[in-house]
Amino acid sequence: MTDPHAPAGAHEPGCALEPTGFWVRARVQHARRHMDGLLLTLEPLDTHRPGKLAAVLSRDFIHQCEAASGVVLDLDHLVGEHTLLLTLIVDPLLGLSGRIIGLDRGCFLKAWAEQDAGVQAALEANRLWGRQRGLPAPRKLRRVVLIEPDDGAPQRLGDELARWFDQGILELIRLPVAYEEPGSVAALHEAFGMAYDQFEWGTLDAVIVEPGPGFAFRALSDESLMRRIAVLPVPVLYRRAGVPTLLDGMAYRALDTAEEILRILNEVLRGELRTGGLSRLQAIAREIGPVPAADPKLTDQGPASQGPLFD
Repeated sequence: MTDPHAPAGAHEPGCALEPTGFWVRARVQHARRHMDGLLLTLEPLDTHRPGKLAAVLSRDFIHQCEAASGVVLDLDHLVGEHTLLLTLIVDPLLGLSGRIIGLDRGCFLKAWAEQDAGVQAALEANRLWGRQRGLPAPRKLRRVVLIEPDDGAPQRLGDELARWFDQGILELIRLPVAYEEPGSVAALHEAFGMAYDQFEWGTLDAVIVEPGPGFAFRALSDESLMRRIAVLPVPVLYRRAGVPTLLDGMAYRALDTAEEILRILNEVLRGELRTGGLSRLQAIAREIGPVPAADPKLTDQGPASQGPLFD
């Protein structure tokens, strides 16, 4: 029997049909080694429903999971409730069994937490863990680096800071990074390296990290990256991601929403007004009267047109 809705050529001899599977929520009662993979015993969450299903995790799929998550898949981490992507196999002798072709990332949360705890202990031993939080609050916002997702989607932080740039309030350097793609750690190293160079050779008042939508940004728990951020002499403001990362505790401030970060930046701008002699400038303006309108061709269009900002 053929499927009339299958793609053209799918019924030809030798054409493999990739199973799509279906997502189920089940309790993994037991996990053990089986040939070159793992064999899981699944039970329904409703204890009043009888029945069990044996499901296999192949060696190739395990290697894919470990490469993507950065942790070794441990048997103890698999026991418990999980969401699994299954395909079913019916054998005349063995009956009904399953093959797991997808795992929710909750399977790795415990391993990630243990991994992060070990890295944090090493950073604390080297007195690096609290260095960012001990930095003084920024007093000016002349130039800001924004590390943001490389997906082109609108972001509250990026849009607002771009509006401030257009109004001439600050100089904005935007560094897009693909957070959950291969090579993200190297890309973040490069971004923070550029931020450090900007501080060394010009002016930099803050680094803002916006991860965007996503689940587990494991690159933001990389030990070498955390060591680099710890010695950055500029406050790092971070909008927290879905799952805790080491940057939550390492950054100068880790906040849940873009609005909270913008509130901190607004306070810095208000401080500039208080310490910049605004009342004196207003008194001068009242004394000398209105200033003649400048020629639009000679008027600076923004901080970028003023050249580099050097101390």
